[in-house]
Formats: sequence, C-alpha cells, structure tokens
Amino acid sequence: MLFGLPPARQLRAAGGLALAAAGLLVAGAFVNSRAVQQVAAPTEQVPRIDAAARDREQAAEWVARQVSGIIGCDAPVCALLAGHDVEPSRLLPLRGQEEVLNADVVVVTPALAELFGPGLEPVTAPEPLATVGDVRVVQVTPQGVGTFAKALERDKRDRREAGRELLANPRLAATPAATRQLAGGEVDARILVSLAALAASHRLYVRGFEDGGHDPRKVPYRTVEISSVDGTEPTEASVSGIVRFLEAQESRFHPIEAKIARPVDAVSTILRIRYAAPSPTGSLSS
Repeated sequence: MLFGLPPARQLRAAGGLALAAAGLLVAGAFVNSRAVQQVAAPTEQVPRIDAAARDREQAAEWVARQVSGIIGCDAPVCALLAGHDVEPSRLLPLRGQEEVLNADVVVVTPALAELFGPGLEPVTAPEPLATVGDVRVVQVTPQGVGTFAKALERDKRDRREAGRELLANPRLAATPAATRQLAGGEVDARILVSLAALAASHRLYVRGFEDGGHDPRKVPYRTVEISSVDGTEPTEASVSGIVRFLEAQESRFHPIEAKIARPVDAVSTILRIRYAAPSPTGSLSS
C-alpha cells in the first residue's frame, strides 16, 4: 500500500511503479545484452587476430629460409623478416603499386591484397610459391603474366627432356615417385644440372623431391634428397667433396642448403640439396 494517497491514486501510482519496474527490467536486459556483446566481441576477435599473426610469422619464416632476391612486404612482415636476419638491403616496404616491380617476390597479406586490389594480378605469377593461411608468397613477373607463362612452358619442356636424360643414366636411380617427377618436368633446372654433374663421378639414389608449390607443373621442386651415394648411406665425411663442389658453383647454381639430414620418415641419413625460390627459367637453354 502507498500510504498517504487516496485509493485511486494508489492504484495509478502502483501501476506506474510496475511499468517503471518493467522498464528497468527491459533496460537492464538491454544493458546486460550490450555488455555481453561488448565483452564477447573482443573474445571472438582474439583467435582471428592470433591466427593472422601466426600466418604472418610462419610465412616470414618460410621466406627467410627459402627465398633469395628482393622481397616486397608490408611493414609488419618486413619487421618479421628483419627479425629472421634477412638483410635490410633485400627488404622492400611496399607503399605503392609502382614499387612492386622492384621486387622479386611479394608477401601478400590480406592487408596488402586490400591495398592493391587486383593491381597485383598482371605483374605476379598466378601460382603462389607458398601459402600460409591467408598469406601468399608470389613471384613478381615484370615481363607480364603472358610472357612469363610462355617462358615457364618452354622451361618445363627443357626440364622434362633433361629429367628423362638423367633417368637414362645408369649411375642415377630414383624411387617411383621421384622417377615420375623427373620424367614429368617437375624438378628445378638447377637440381637437374647438379645431379648430372654429380652422376658423372658418383652413383646416386634419389629418395625424392620437395618444396614445390601447390601445382608442381607451375612451381617446380627445388629440393632433392639423396639417400645413397656410391652405394652407402651419406655421411658428413663421405659427401664433403660433393658439398664443396656445390658451394663452389656460380651464384645461380649455388644451393642455399647442402647438408646431411635425417627426416623423420627416413630409415637413414640423406644428403639434402636445396635451391632458393623462385626457380629461374631458361637455365637449361642458356
């Protein structure tokens, strides 16, 4: 009862209080809903932000290990690459589309893709060298995509012919998968040249090839794993001459890695020879 008020006024006042209380409940529910949204929204964004940062970090790590030449990148990726000891002279922070042609490779993050839009398509290879989440590592094609595609097709024909010549060499043998890759022209020309030179004085067994793109018909394999040299498991001592020979080659045939390794799926050590991305064209016809 509302003391001090006539009965009719008490009813009206009581009704007003009920409406006010109902209004407070609705408002409270609205405020609580907004509060939940405000608290929940950042929580939902955190995994996406973490995933994007992880993609950039993994892409930068891959580029630092695998790529030679000038690297076009946005500010966050350039900073990550510098943290992976990539020389500052090889980093090209991209602020405008016209700068892309000064790079050999571009790390295309979602931010960079949004900045340039479709402007990258005419000057970058359609098949990425690598993809990490939403980050793509692409080769720059200053000659234009059409001319690049023709050069790549010619290079593939040369690689296919050279690969089949290698398979006819009695001093070189390979697993069935590696045999198909050699015969199909899917192996980098620098590997083919090196294998031909090494097979002149050694018996080799090729375990496999790796480090190609999504489509090895367009991005050739740049790494070869050799599981037997002259009939025995490779060791640091037994392949030291091979490593010295490879490291003495001119820059375009100089590998970024030539060492003994033991893959988790291998029963013995292997000699791994890796060349930098992107793969050049025309090495077998020049």
